[in-house]
Amino acid sequence: MRVLLLVALLLGTPALAQTGLPSAPADSLAALDLDGGPPTLGALAVEAGAIAVDGLLDEAAWGQAAVADGFVQLRPEPGDAASERTEARVLYDGAALYVGMRMHDSQPDAILAPLARRDANVSSDWSYVGIDSYHDRRTAFVFAVNPAGVLRDLLVYDDVNEDDSWDAVWTAATTRDAQGWTAEFRIPLSQLRYAAAEGEQAWGLQFGRDLNRAGETSFWSPMLPEDNGMVSRFGTLDGLRGLRAPKRLELQPYVASSLTRAPGNAFDPYYAENDLDPRVGLDLKYGITSDITLTATVNPDFGQVEADPARVNLSGFELSFEERRPFFVEGSEAFSMEPRRFFSNGRPSLLYTRRIGRAPQRGSFVPGEIYELAGEGGSVYTDSPQQSTILGAAKLSGRVGPFSVGVLDAVTGREYGRFQAFDPDNEHLTTGEALVEPLTNYAVARARGTFGRTIVGGLLTSVLREEGESALGALLPDQATVLGADLEHRLSDEWIVNGQLAGSTVSGSADAITRLQTAFPRVYQRPDASHLTLDSTRTSLSGVTAEMNVLKAGGEHWVGSFHSQLTTPGFDANDLGFVRRADQASVGGVVVYQQNSPQGPFQRWSANVFGGAGWNFDGDRTNTFIGGNANARLKSFWGAGMNWNAWPQTLGDRTTRGGPLTTDPGGFAISGNVYSDDRKPVSGYVWAGTQRNGLGRRAYDSQAGVEVRPSSSVQLSVGPGLSVSTDPRQFVGIFDAPELEATFGRRYVFGAIDQTTLSLETRLDWTFRPTLSLQLYARPFVTRGRYDAFRQMTAPAQLDFPQFADSEVARNADGSVTISPANGDAFSVRPDFTVRALQGNAVLRWEYRPGSALFVVWQQQRNGFESDGVFRLGTDGGVFNDPVTNVFLVKLSYWLG
Repeated sequence: MRVLLLVALLLGTPALAQTGLPSAPADSLAALDLDGGPPTLGALAVEAGAIAVDGLLDEAAWGQAAVADGFVQLRPEPGDAASERTEARVLYDGAALYVGMRMHDSQPDAILAPLARRDANVSSDWSYVGIDSYHDRRTAFVFAVNPAGVLRDLLVYDDVNEDDSWDAVWTAATTRDAQGWTAEFRIPLSQLRYAAAEGEQAWGLQFGRDLNRAGETSFWSPMLPEDNGMVSRFGTLDGLRGLRAPKRLELQPYVASSLTRAPGNAFDPYYAENDLDPRVGLDLKYGITSDITLTATVNPDFGQVEADPARVNLSGFELSFEERRPFFVEGSEAFSMEPRRFFSNGRPSLLYTRRIGRAPQRGSFVPGEIYELAGEGGSVYTDSPQQSTILGAAKLSGRVGPFSVGVLDAVTGREYGRFQAFDPDNEHLTTGEALVEPLTNYAVARARGTFGRTIVGGLLTSVLREEGESALGALLPDQATVLGADLEHRLSDEWIVNGQLAGSTVSGSADAITRLQTAFPRVYQRPDASHLTLDSTRTSLSGVTAEMNVLKAGGEHWVGSFHSQLTTPGFDANDLGFVRRADQASVGGVVVYQQNSPQGPFQRWSANVFGGAGWNFDGDRTNTFIGGNANARLKSFWGAGMNWNAWPQTLGDRTTRGGPLTTDPGGFAISGNVYSDDRKPVSGYVWAGTQRNGLGRRAYDSQAGVEVRPSSSVQLSVGPGLSVSTDPRQFVGIFDAPELEATFGRRYVFGAIDQTTLSLETRLDWTFRPTLSLQLYARPFVTRGRYDAFRQMTAPAQLDFPQFADSEVARNADGSVTISPANGDAFSVRPDFTVRALQGNAVLRWEYRPGSALFVVWQQQRNGFESDGVFRLGTDGGVFNDPVTNVFLVKLSYWLG
């Protein structure tokens, strides 16, 4: 785990090198404590305008500057001297920091220098510099460039965590020659965060280099795989004098226009074959102080953001999706309240910004009487927005004394759905609108302070909604608040203990709070739960979540953790967080052995065992598992891994979706993967796994990927996925049945599902130069499920449910199934499904000047649904024959700083 975090830090740095810079004499080298202390480098002040960023390092100041040398390998031979020499120097003036790096290379023709878009994680040689300008040994700004001039930047926070969404406006140039390559960075001081001082100050500093052909990563200030930290291992940059707070005002206005062509009904008054949507907006960054930055956006545009992948969810649990919108992604580390741990075992996330600007929550806004107004043979047309409009949002982030702080506030506007009903008999037209999402304010505040070996923090989230129509008042709570605190204490260089505690309170109408009680995270309506009582008169709900972890996070071979957490039934953070389920307590642990030095045929390998258990607050054991995995990378740069997991029979309190407990069967899962050398022009991987349980569930999943690089500027990846499963006990529905006293007057119906899912993700990246790229993406997705062998639960805590007799089940011509049980009324279900989707987009991105970009985007979406459970791939009723929506977008932004 630690190795992976360190590798991710390294994937980004300088570019093409040059001649003419002599090696520094021994007395000018940076001081290095041979006993293992961090090295120190002095920065040299220069006149403004003295350095031209061209990658040549031919100005006299570069020859006068102190040299950082003596790089040490992280891998493949931890602790050994780097196989090729690297030299780094630092200059500064009143506006910028300049870094010059010379990467000597005995095989200059073997330097790997692919072209890629900015921030792309490509297999390449890299050089980079990390700057801890706060000098808190926990936060660093990392700048990287490869020999082709591809830029990458990221932010490291809490010593080990990365945020590669962080973007700064900076420049670098590279050159190559017979001795290797050089990189020259210009990093404006306005892009860093530091305390202004007239006297001398010191910053944390790190240099790194990736020598791709050797699989070698080396550092100026040594870091080893067993180290528990990254920024805390930085060296020191001193000699910085008279640094004043720079004027930090950045404006980025944009203009954009989109054209949507979608299928529709020509008689629909709300339908337009060509829907044109021009808009303007503004992003702003302002340095209130040298340590505090305001980031704001007005009418943000996310049109170039890739769509979420299509998925089918039969579990009842809510799915989460990755946040990709730049405003919410950038700087997210300031609000993070995720404790360090090896696995979470279902802990709630207190902040999930996808809640801001989501689809309006009143899905059906046209009351039934409107359809009655249309009469028999009449027509009803509706129009409702797909997303809530974010009117504006602002963030404050930075440091106040020993505390890092972050404040976020966003406002989404009122959203209305329109309807029109026409009665042809009376020639009467009725029109109107209804509120589908109220005016809402979302707020987050986070602070975290470091006091020696102890870190303490707090988090507050708040959602306030304007009182709306009665329909929305019955649907949504008026306010939701979460207040939390966390603590981390370093017992030693290797051992850490941390924990957090949070409470929630939600209030609103009795109908809204009843909805929360019966929602899937809680299911207060469970009839056999002695600790839960559904109260339809309540107007508030509250609860607590807590967690504690003890970690051995450092060490040459052995690491691991112990984890415990609980979430009370009433805890709810889903207005601005993500709670998959409440009403649970769990414990777990993992022990890892890692070998990070070459051994036999291996570059490195690791193995672990893990286990855990969970209970609800009634004491029912709902989860128990044990497993392990092993991973190895060979000296040939191929690798493989294997994972296994087993679980015994437990009780299920979600299987019946709010009904009685079931007994869930034991089972096991096993999977393995193999991947090839990603330095080659063609590389790939294969993953396959299977899962089985005691009731006869059988699942087979496989994924593969091939990546082809026919030239240094083109990269094509293709990734098919196939899943085939059968499950004899898949939930179908709940029906009233007063005669079934054993199941509390309800009939819980299940069926045996046969499901197949096929997807194919294809991506083409074509980089013309580091500032101009074209990306093409397509993902067809088809899944089908067909049910038979219908059965019902007949007693609580049952394992195998009795099946309906064949004479009780009839399939109808319209695809529905009618079940006529011997002990009750007949009912119909339509469980079979075929879901098809095709998502595709093309994005041309041109950064025509630093910080300013032109986007030309084409997005295509096809969706299809059938209730027959037939798997279709071809154009005859397949995904390529479904109705298509095309969106064309042009966006131009201009950075002023």
